[in-house]
Amino acid sequence: MHTKRIGKLGRIVLPKDILDRFQLDNGDQIDISFNETQIIIEPHRQTYVCAITGKVSSEAVKIGEAWISKEGIKKLIEYMDQ
Repeated sequence: MHTKRIGKLGRIVLPKDILDRFQLDNGDQIDISFNETQIIIEPHRQTYVCAITGKVSSEAVKIGEAWISKEGIKKLIEYMDQ
């Protein structure tokens, strides 16, 4: 456990070993949430809703205004081959 002091602007510095463990670097985004007893800090991982499958995916490509996952692309190719 690390004990840190909150600065005047409400800032804390995350220890290097934590940054390394979660592969965080200067400028990376984090998500901060809370429940009744904890403050939760997590690495931000972008997610996308596939326009074809409707499923949430962490990997997708943008075509026009739509995000399409690898699974969605496979389904699209199968549809085109019919």
